[in-house]
Amino acid sequence: MDSQKNLMLALFVFSLVATSVKAADPDPLQDFCIADLSPKPGCAAHMNGYPCKDPATATAQDFIYKGLQSPTIITPTNPWGANAKLAFARHWPALNTLGVSLVRLDLIPGGVIAPHTHNLATEIVFVTSGELYIGFVANSDDISAPNKLFAGMVKAGEAFVIPRGLVHFQMNKGVANASTINFLNSHNPGISFLPLTLFGALPPVDPATLARSFGINPTAVTALEGFWSQLNGVFV
Repeated sequence: MDSQKNLMLALFVFSLVATSVKAADPDPLQDFCIADLSPKPGCAAHMNGYPCKDPATATAQDFIYKGLQSPTIITPTNPWGANAKLAFARHWPALNTLGVSLVRLDLIPGGVIAPHTHNLATEIVFVTSGELYIGFVANSDDISAPNKLFAGMVKAGEAFVIPRGLVHFQMNKGVANASTINFLNSHNPGISFLPLTLFGALPPVDPATLARSFGINPTAVTALEGFWSQLNGVFV
């Protein structure tokens, strides 16, 4: 019964996100535009989205995605104790132009999805099992006042909304594995992890700049850059 209630709530949450696509992606001009992800030799055009494949070749299988059904096995080598399975347009081409995407998170106890942003989408995190500490930091309009943290424990069957573009995170503070299905109102919501962005950029950000910004030793910055530069592409 609980699983049925959770499913119904998830569908309701999804409907809320799906009806708010105007806040992110522009309205589509056709029923669907299944992304054509195949490379086009000699084509130099850059599009806001992906080109459509011939709709006459579309089948029902294009609209079915199976990449989120199984939990990820978190190995000891995983630096965050967590994993994200993405269903953006580049993973599920049928989402192209539809203004919606999905993510599945799996976290072992102590696991964390490091602070990050989605600059193009609002996100709703629906916890399907376990419980998570979820939060975001809102920007202060007053430069003399601190930014404000909104965070709390979210249990299975509950949801947490994260406004577009704000730094946010998830952490499993429980004793059991936790999973979520996240809904975003863009087919390409963008994702920027703060540790990877600052310490994993190639070419690297000047260590002196980061050391002065964070008030830490340049040697520590170099060590962090060496660590995080190996983890580019953790969630793609």
